[in-house]
Amino acid sequence: MKSIDYRHAAQRKTLVGYVYSEGSNYIKKKILDSLDDKFSLAHHEGRIHIHDLEAYGESYNCLTPDLVKGFPYDQVKGTSDISIIMEIFYYLKKIVIGLGNEQSGGIGFGNFDWDMNDIITKLDIDLNEKTRKIFEKNLDLFMRWNHEARDRCGQVQYYLTFNLGLSTTEIGRFVTKSVLTLFMNSDYIHPNIIFKVKEGVNRNEVDKNYDLFELAKKCTAKKMIPTYYLADSEHNQKIDSYKISLMGCRSKVYQNQYGEDTTIGKSNIVYTSINLPRIAFDINKEFPDLNLEKKLELYEKKWKKLADIVKDQLFDRFYKICKLKCDDFPTNQQYKLIFKDITKLDNLEDYFKHGTLAIGFIGLSETIELLTGKKYFLSEENHTIALNLVKMMRDTIDEYRAKYNYNFSLLGTSGEYISGRFPELDSKYYSHQVIKKGFYTNSFHVDVNSGLNPFDKISYEGPFHKYCNGGCITYLEFRSAPLNNVEAISELIEYAIKSDVNYLGFNYPLDICLDCGNKGTYDHCDKCGSDNIKRIRRVSGYLEDFTFFTSGKQAEVAHRTPNI
Repeated sequence: MKSIDYRHAAQRKTLVGYVYSEGSNYIKKKILDSLDDKFSLAHHEGRIHIHDLEAYGESYNCLTPDLVKGFPYDQVKGTSDISIIMEIFYYLKKIVIGLGNEQSGGIGFGNFDWDMNDIITKLDIDLNEKTRKIFEKNLDLFMRWNHEARDRCGQVQYYLTFNLGLSTTEIGRFVTKSVLTLFMNSDYIHPNIIFKVKEGVNRNEVDKNYDLFELAKKCTAKKMIPTYYLADSEHNQKIDSYKISLMGCRSKVYQNQYGEDTTIGKSNIVYTSINLPRIAFDINKEFPDLNLEKKLELYEKKWKKLADIVKDQLFDRFYKICKLKCDDFPTNQQYKLIFKDITKLDNLEDYFKHGTLAIGFIGLSETIELLTGKKYFLSEENHTIALNLVKMMRDTIDEYRAKYNYNFSLLGTSGEYISGRFPELDSKYYSHQVIKKGFYTNSFHVDVNSGLNPFDKISYEGPFHKYCNGGCITYLEFRSAPLNNVEAISELIEYAIKSDVNYLGFNYPLDICLDCGNKGTYDHCDKCGSDNIKRIRRVSGYLEDFTFFTSGKQAEVAHRTPNI
């Protein structure tokens, strides 16, 4: 199995996984060879990264399925409440497996608490003490399956995210409490969970779901999950929080040139990321004597030229997908998971045009260092330069939206694989300390070893969030699990809301002794002395075993220093 090219931490060695990877690598090469030279050359050289190449022209990226519309109500009615509850989770499992086989990216349950409330209510299930226990048991089995099963492509889990926290109904509150409690008291690190924080619903003590918010923070303090969508941040106040959800990888699909702004039933269709530091390297080599003002002017020109190539490449991929038939998406077709009836469309463009075409980026921190000689968080001037660069990128994206009338978005890419791939390729052309450390910093984040306190980190990163309408996140690094410091999490969430942060997460080392089950942060188990330790860390939004991190992410973890 040594020939498997592991590109993300969820992969494991299996025969089927090996066969898949070999075939996938063949398809990727075949696709790159078939593309316009300007697309394939930019990818080969590491100026851009075309994600999920094996799915080029064959499928879209991710989906927030509508769980309610296509539920087989008539098939399950007339049986016992216990049987119906089992059918609900069988249905969810079929959707996850089906989508995992017909799309390239993640699956987001947009309002899991509301959806379960609607389904349970419509099926007239009596949630008494007995049936609640049955529901919780089936929910637990579903979450355990997602945590343990590596069924997708024979080697990975399904990338599943629960969004919840806003349902104030008795059933919705029960579902949210059950998800959080089961996750907190288990060893699961999947599925991912995002808690939506909203004033009037759960943010303040007088809000009905405040107790669930408190439970969520306790779960975060123990397991790093959930992360938090901050509905009350200034730029998110324009968004209907009941109609938006996020993927664990931070993707944000909402704006729509062709109709209602919503995430439910919509997809990110295609995305490609740009290597920002490479542009700065080229400028420094070609024009070493330029002053900073001229460098920045040239950077904008070079970025826009590269973005135009990416834009054309996204269109190439988009139109190839649009030529497919509805039969190519049987799970969507059977369960009506998208917001349109796929069987009644004249062509698939009638659906895909509602989704997003994302241009991503990583390495802003390294870029500013290369252009100015200093990290962007060490001076207000450099921070302004960094903000202006990201604003320029967003302005360009908005120009594409206006000119072509498609849902282009700017994505602060998580970059699990490309955080190492880009510097590795750049090292063929350049030598610099930002390359030698082995990784580039995700999206607009400050350096992982910045040493900033958490409030300053939020202050520096917060202003970037409003520009990244395709998705972004800010992470805060704790020295260890803040089990007895939930107040710190509360305070930082409030500060992040006021700093216009879109999406917030908390990281810390989580070590689990496989001999005695002790959890903490240690080199050797401080309870039994064992070296048989599983080290859980967050990578690209999801929790994973550090042993399986890509080389770039392993290098990043080695450089991380706590903010608190």
